[in-house]
Amino acid sequence: MLDPRPPVDPSRLAWITVGGCLGALSLGLLLQMLSMPVGLWFTEVFGLLAVAWALTRWSGRAPARYVRLTWPGLPAVLFAAGLGIANYVGLAIPLQGLSRSLFPPDWLESFDPTRAILQQSPVDLWLTAGAAVLGAAVCEEFTFRGVVQQGFSADAPHAGQGVVRAALIFGLFHFNPVNFVALFEIGVFLGLLFRRSGSLVPGIVAHGTQNALVLAVLLRERDLPPSAGEEGWRTYVGLGGMGMVALVMLLLFARRFPAVWGRPRPVPAVRERVPLTRAFAPWLVAASALLLAWSAVDRRGIELGVADLRIPVPLARDTESEALRVARAKLDALRLRVRTGQAPLREYLESRRALAESLNEPTPMLQRAK
Repeated sequence: MLDPRPPVDPSRLAWITVGGCLGALSLGLLLQMLSMPVGLWFTEVFGLLAVAWALTRWSGRAPARYVRLTWPGLPAVLFAAGLGIANYVGLAIPLQGLSRSLFPPDWLESFDPTRAILQQSPVDLWLTAGAAVLGAAVCEEFTFRGVVQQGFSADAPHAGQGVVRAALIFGLFHFNPVNFVALFEIGVFLGLLFRRSGSLVPGIVAHGTQNALVLAVLLRERDLPPSAGEEGWRTYVGLGGMGMVALVMLLLFARRFPAVWGRPRPVPAVRERVPLTRAFAPWLVAASALLLAWSAVDRRGIELGVADLRIPVPLARDTESEALRVARAKLDALRLRVRTGQAPLREYLESRRALAESLNEPTPMLQRAK
């Protein structure tokens, strides 16, 4: 039975969405500790998109129409991809470099996700990349720009306030104080792009392009020696300068040819309200089916994830000895053998415990042996 009440106020919808996503993320973060790719996909799809979609239906709106998920044309898509790259290189990277210079090394190591991402098996790495490029772009833009920003802008004296408030929420939701300034800038950029283009698609493309660029750089530098990946201020200034030049040129081009922003076509989004349980029901069924399928298909992987939580091993550092690097490589190879059923889990637990004890000693045993 449909709800005859009028649509929920957009601002109220935005705040309820923020609260709902915050509560749903707890399960996604727990799953990320067991399996990064599964946890990331679950967080994006069910922790963000599902909550925002279901609440939008409950509010009395058609979700895709409300967030303006309309095709803006190929020129607008290509233009958005170029803007995304230019903004990331010209503004986000320099801000990230400045922010990193203000935090102590322990904070940089604690909030740096790159090592955890790169120290995965090839299959898990590509699944994680898919979640970062496709899942994050679609689900985060739908939630933070389509629902949250529109709601905040509805009751703000100036629409720009909604952009800033949504960007603030976007940055905070990444739980990374080191990169918060850069994330906030990216949120403002994507919010302005959504507001100017009148469609969610350019923001999705720009967001995905930026994340793909980050992953491409990480994959390229993975096999380089540690010193080759050290960036100095000259690198940040040089990249920032090139990016800003490209960004200004693209904006001047758009001023001369405004059609590259796309042609938004307003579509009616108001519809009859749907009860909350009915709005969430299909998403809950899908999430339960995914977890059951995962437990059936990758039982060994889940057991290994639990083992990793029980016996924490610090991530590898560039300054580690060659003996420690070899020990880590052997443990990774053993982990793969256990996952494919070629070795018992007990052997992995013993080897991981031995490595953890060695790393926790003041002078690691493996380093002394060397």
